[in-house]
Amino acid sequence: SGHRTNRIAKFTADREKLFREVAFDTFAAIESYCIKKGYDTFLSGMCEGFDLIAAEEVLNAKKTFPYIQLKCVLPFKGQADRYTQADKQRYNAILAQADEVIILQDEYSDRCFLRRNNYLLDNSAYLVVFYDSTPTGGTAYTLRHAIERKIQFQNVCYNRK
Repeated sequence: SGHRTNRIAKFTADREKLFREVAFDTFAAIESYCIKKGYDTFLSGMCEGFDLIAAEEVLNAKKTFPYIQLKCVLPFKGQADRYTQADKQRYNAILAQADEVIILQDEYSDRCFLRRNNYLLDNSAYLVVFYDSTPTGGTAYTLRHAIERKIQFQNVCYNRK
């Protein structure tokens, strides 16, 4: 779980470098905190930003650990309709390589992202998150509820030097 692209890169001039660093830290967290501890199934909510980065890094890890699985949990059909063309391509490439795609409902509704976040939490034992400590929003909600549920987590937002 994590922030969208603009929130991640809010205070940086070199967005591409930042996203490479986030991807590197995410891969390291997936490998060190998840795979090496026995976790083999990864869920992504597939929002643009951190969700896509994390899904891509699971697919990269799959090259070394072919037994791991990526499940994409879509809040509704057409989730990527408003993404940039580049993010739509990334999204579709990820879906094409996913082991499973779960679509929670056919159409957008006010609470579809909340429902997706709850699904992710209900089916997770560990959380890799990019959280900048802003107390509102979907990432804050997800992390807060993960802590309440005693789900361990690794925040890759603060791993960079």
